[in-house]
Amino acid sequence: MFRRGKISTEVDQKPFYFTLIALIGSLAGTILIFALGGGDGLAIFAGILLGVVALASIATMFALLTDYASIDDGVLRLRYLFKKTEVPIDQIGKITFKDDVYSVYGRKGNLLGTVNGLLTGIDEILYELDRKGVRFE
Repeated sequence: MFRRGKISTEVDQKPFYFTLIALIGSLAGTILIFALGGGDGLAIFAGILLGVVALASIATMFALLTDYASIDDGVLRLRYLFKKTEVPIDQIGKITFKDDVYSVYGRKGNLLGTVNGLLTGIDEILYELDRKGVRFE
């Protein structure tokens, strides 16, 4: 779901749909409570809590949709929130794995970016990098 290339990570369906349902439900609940609730203190409190759930769902949905890695034309593309990195595979020095995060380092030892190790499709990315001779530590 939401692949960004032939070799790419993708968004897991279950967390995506759960977050989408939470977002729609909390927005609908907030609108209904404030439209029909009147001035009851408990209704206002419930509306505020549902608004907080809606904001958390929006943030989670944004993170789900913007965290990915892909390989196109010999270039590794990493994206996490607002940070986007494009690295030619032959310029990658090594890749390390710690705490479910793959860290990509350049030939000079500088950190180029990170990839979530729990993403669906990460195995395809790692296989392609290994096939191209990238060193893993």
